[in-house]
Amino acid sequence: MRHATRVIKMLLMVSVALLLLNNCGGTDQTAPGDREVPGVSDTEIVFGTHLPISGSAAAAYAPIADGLRAYFDYINDAEGGVYGRKIKLIVGDDHYNPPDTMEVIRKQVEQNEVFAIVAGLGDETHSAVWKYLEERGIPDMFIASGLRKWTEPPVATRFSGIPDYQIEGQMLGAYVAQNFDGKKIGVLRENNEYGVDGLSGLNKGLEGSSVEIVAEEMCEATVADVSAQTQRLRNGGAEVVVSLAGPLMSASLVQTARAVMSWDVPILVSGVDCSDIFIDLAGAANAEGIVSVVFGHQVYETDNPGIKQHREIMAEYGGGALVSNFTLYGASIAEMTVEALKRAGPDLTREGFTHAAESIRDWTCSTCLTPINMSPTDHRPQEIEMYNRVEGGKWVAFGEPVDFETTR
Repeated sequence: MRHATRVIKMLLMVSVALLLLNNCGGTDQTAPGDREVPGVSDTEIVFGTHLPISGSAAAAYAPIADGLRAYFDYINDAEGGVYGRKIKLIVGDDHYNPPDTMEVIRKQVEQNEVFAIVAGLGDETHSAVWKYLEERGIPDMFIASGLRKWTEPPVATRFSGIPDYQIEGQMLGAYVAQNFDGKKIGVLRENNEYGVDGLSGLNKGLEGSSVEIVAEEMCEATVADVSAQTQRLRNGGAEVVVSLAGPLMSASLVQTARAVMSWDVPILVSGVDCSDIFIDLAGAANAEGIVSVVFGHQVYETDNPGIKQHREIMAEYGGGALVSNFTLYGASIAEMTVEALKRAGPDLTREGFTHAAESIRDWTCSTCLTPINMSPTDHRPQEIEMYNRVEGGKWVAFGEPVDFETTR
């Protein structure tokens, strides 16, 4: 009896060992297409994002969701999705509030089981979730924020979605050095990493010149009125002003300087301000001549084929949303996401998707000004920009592209 028991125990141990061997990767015979990938079925791919759909920041940024969704719906209708899978987008309203961002992203990952996050917006808001997404291996694609920490050092699952703030600050500094050498600068910057990165780049662009920063004012990312800071910049002796802040703050600075103080000082603003809402809030007459940097065409360039197509897509799939540079930005990120999906092939996995994004070289989206390049060590798709300025109530690009590309 004892001998029989020992035999049964040995047989059980062998069976368990074989089971563990088969399940632990040593002899995995499962084809990639047969493995279960969160957010992926034979007919659907599910993406998530976080954006302010309500609250004060929604006025500027909510249209990004309209552009994302419209382009995905267009691909679903015109091409049947990608490899027969329709693209579904789940938008979480985070009110531009980091605790809410964490809540909506956890829900999307743990309950909705999204395949990836795309175009998550905001410096402080995305800072609440980037490590969570990294630890869980969730592709964190084309973040709508220019903080350098997203991509330096590069992480396999994380990609930026706009030029980094150091590059933009450097371009603004170089423009000031070339056109206003010897002048005194006043700087408005957000009291966060955006402001720190932008100021670092600005100082780098000013190297070798005799330009001096004589006044520096800070503002919180959630404020809209910087009239007091603008007055202090003037009192500090600024002869040129650079704003490293979002559209609401930069527009307040311009409107205060021009309409309230009658201060005709040259003003440069960050690339995040190249939007319709900035001009609307500042006033077209007040914004005339403001200089910035840009990486995409403007929505009113209606002779451009890509812009014409965007307007047609929004008319059919935009759900009545007004066309703007923010819908255009959302659509451009959706187009880049679709390009990566196509390169990833029909046996879609998260690792294959991120590797496919890294393979994009010399590819220009339908509304991009310059080519997009990425690699395993370069997860910054936009590293070539142009200067632009407000002319006749519209942003107009000028000069030659400025190249910071790290992938050749």
